[in-house]
Amino acid sequence: MEIRFPMWLRVVDRPGANVFATLSATEAFSRSLIAGIIPLEAYALLESARNVSIAYTAIGVLALLTSFAVPLVIRAVRRKWVFSAGCLFMVAAPLLMLAGTALPFVAALQFRAFAVVCVNISLNLYILDYIRRKDFVTAEPRRLAFMGVAWFIGPGLGIWLYKTVGLLAVCVPSAGFALLALGYFWVLRMQENPAVAPATRKPPMPWDNIRRYAMQPRLRLAWAIPFARSAFWTTFFVYPPLYIVKNGGDEMLAAAMLSGGQGILFLAPVAGRLGARFGIRRMIVGAFLFTGGLSIVAGLLQPGPVALALLFFFACFGSVTLDALGNIPFLRSVHSYERSEMTSVFRTYIEMSQLLPAAIYAALLLVFPLGSVFVALGVVMVAGAGLAIYLPRRL
Repeated sequence: MEIRFPMWLRVVDRPGANVFATLSATEAFSRSLIAGIIPLEAYALLESARNVSIAYTAIGVLALLTSFAVPLVIRAVRRKWVFSAGCLFMVAAPLLMLAGTALPFVAALQFRAFAVVCVNISLNLYILDYIRRKDFVTAEPRRLAFMGVAWFIGPGLGIWLYKTVGLLAVCVPSAGFALLALGYFWVLRMQENPAVAPATRKPPMPWDNIRRYAMQPRLRLAWAIPFARSAFWTTFFVYPPLYIVKNGGDEMLAAAMLSGGQGILFLAPVAGRLGARFGIRRMIVGAFLFTGGLSIVAGLLQPGPVALALLFFFACFGSVTLDALGNIPFLRSVHSYERSEMTSVFRTYIEMSQLLPAAIYAALLLVFPLGSVFVALGVVMVAGAGLAIYLPRRL
């Protein structure tokens, strides 16, 4: 007897670019709703920008160690369980924030970091399985454009709810979107590539993966570019809002800056088309220089809250271009037979972009004012432009 499944189930059984974009946007809503209130709560509970930097440094260390353990877990229990665990971490994080004290808040940040590790690694592996290599230049910008909806609405809405209703009105919807992402993922019923399914032989240790990754020049370069880009975003969500509040600006100004900057993600498909026309290397170098230059100007001038918000809003145009194109060097360079191991090493740029800048900022803030953070960020971005020059012309 033939069993006929509903049409919508047959469609999602073969996910493409739009399905991954929808899934990414759903989980992004969970993170974006609390993204805007995290620096405000952190400053209120931890009492100084330096203490915030120290907390982010410690969280980055643990998240980095977790990222190396995930491939071993995927080998043992399959990536669908890793993705599911990430969504549950994403549920726990905002609920812990409701305690309103320093220790649960730091634990919430750690759970949020764990969630990003699990979801990012497993989702990238599914994308590598289902999206053809030649389609990355259009699929990734489309996914970012969908996520732009979440990051455009989420931070500003979260801060508005936080100010007008309270913390509960932000944290409960955040947990709800994480559960929605988990449910949608299980509806998709995606299959795994046998190359990254559980293995009977002993899997390689994390340090073996690092050595193997470091031996490949293209992969080294593919790591450095998103590291610098991610350093911008981790700084953008913490230090400009702190600067605005410390210098007498309204919290809604910070909300407008965050939502406006993230709303530029809608232009990611345009960046993808420009990259296809003018070359990925040229676009990446130009974006780094543009964003780095504005960051240095903000740090040196130390302007008023409104001017600083505008500088960082415009800097987001360059960073969104890097979002649209920055992962493509890795996606086109990694070998299919080592996707799981190399993906786990590659995406450590996320934890390192939280760990290293936060440690540097903590040291700078011992001596210099908050504007020194923006100068340091600009130097990192300009260095990223120097490295991107070595990308192959025909990437």
